[in-house]
Amino acid sequence: MAAVKVIRLSRAKKKARFIQELKIHIQLSETHAPNVIPVIDHNLEDISNSEDAIRGYIAMPVAVCSLDDRYQLYNLRTEFCLETFFGIVTGVRAAHHLGAIHRDIKPANVLFLDESLKEPMVSDFGICYLKETIENERLTEHGETVGARFFMAPEQERGGVTDVDESSDVYALGKLLHFMITSRYLYREELSTSFRDEELGQDERLKVIRDDLLAHMIVEDRSKRIQSAGELLEITEKMLGAFRS
Repeated sequence: MAAVKVIRLSRAKKKARFIQELKIHIQLSETHAPNVIPVIDHNLEDISNSEDAIRGYIAMPVAVCSLDDRYQLYNLRTEFCLETFFGIVTGVRAAHHLGAIHRDIKPANVLFLDESLKEPMVSDFGICYLKETIENERLTEHGETVGARFFMAPEQERGGVTDVDESSDVYALGKLLHFMITSRYLYREELSTSFRDEELGQDERLKVIRDDLLAHMIVEDRSKRIQSAGELLEITEKMLGAFRS
């Protein structure tokens, strides 16, 4: 069985975005990128070669749920959250290696193919930003805001197209990790309210996550953030090792 996403190509920009999504997602699938939902079938060639194409589609394995469906299972389960988070960052790193900034990291775009919830799969590259695209071919206009509310980086909210880079996804990943742990949205960069006193008292590891991870991810000044998914993976791996010892 497959889940099929069908897009009505009613506008030129919508068609261009879907073609871009297909290209990057197919490339990730063909290279067997870890923690990225694979592509089973698509009609990229048809819609790329026909001006009259009215529908595009992409077929993927059927997911049993998304992180948005099951986020409460993660509530204050610190190690479980970090393990899942490690997988999500691995998928994002694969996209970054191909020059694609996801720009839409949120619970609904993290899928699971079985009930064990052990292998998170990053999905939906519909608004990804390709770093190598020349200026006059960009699909996002200056001043246009794209991204997920509560998760997108400040530069995305401002509509700064050329300001978006790997660290923009790092910011969103920080918001995602906080949401996984607490089931709450974090306003802006207000880390002082990220964990309640009773939560910190229940699990002292949350202070480590706040101070050593979130404080270097959820930062307005992107130059002061962790700069890449690869660097983030290294920090998360070390933290998991320390928590398990």
